[in-house]
Amino acid sequence: IYCDFSGYSDMAIGIAWIMGYDLGINFNSPYKALNITDFWRRWHMSLSLWLRDYVYIPLGGGRVPTWRKDLNLFLTMLIGGFWHGASWKFVFWGAMHGGALVVQKHLSEQGWFKKFYFFDLKPVAVFCTFHFVVLLWVYFRAENFEVATHMIGKVFLDFDWSFVNVFIQNRTAIFVMIVLGLIYQLINLSWIERLKSFYLNSNFWIKMLVLLITIQLVIQFKSEVVQPFIYFQF
Repeated sequence: IYCDFSGYSDMAIGIAWIMGYDLGINFNSPYKALNITDFWRRWHMSLSLWLRDYVYIPLGGGRVPTWRKDLNLFLTMLIGGFWHGASWKFVFWGAMHGGALVVQKHLSEQGWFKKFYFFDLKPVAVFCTFHFVVLLWVYFRAENFEVATHMIGKVFLDFDWSFVNVFIQNRTAIFVMIVLGLIYQLINLSWIERLKSFYLNSNFWIKMLVLLITIQLVIQFKSEVVQPFIYFQF
């Protein structure tokens, strides 16, 4: 889902650059998010801003009593779920994100996280946020609510580690790409900017080599059937 949404955004942004327009960024390393609020500031920012400007603020935004503010936040995410489709899986997905935003906001306002000042909770926060988000993606992506619930149950109640070795042995190249992708997510943004600067200032032949390697990787890992963008259905 991340590669699909971020990938088509990157292509649109790149094409706009070629024509002289700067659309900004649409994804900012969302899986580095420390909490759900941070996640939605990094994930699909054009959609997040649209929900804020045309749903949350018209409902009253934050300039209302606390209970109304919480309700507005919850309803915004619930409507965001409905917007993706009239299905219980999207309702559940939106409700869970809305509930998490409300709970996280109250915990932050009460300084609950600061009580553990003698621990570095950032890695734990990123770990918990990441898994909360990706588990809910199962409901977002599965055929229906029942299938999603069945898959989640299998993950927690019937997971067989022996399949991990089978996957690594039979899909070694894909496994390496997954690991590299995860490492890339953890790289400091300043390092990425330095790498980008090095590439932009490199000579023609280095750029050509990178282009050829990229094309080869695309050819090597492309599926036999062209898959339409997931987001085209919304």
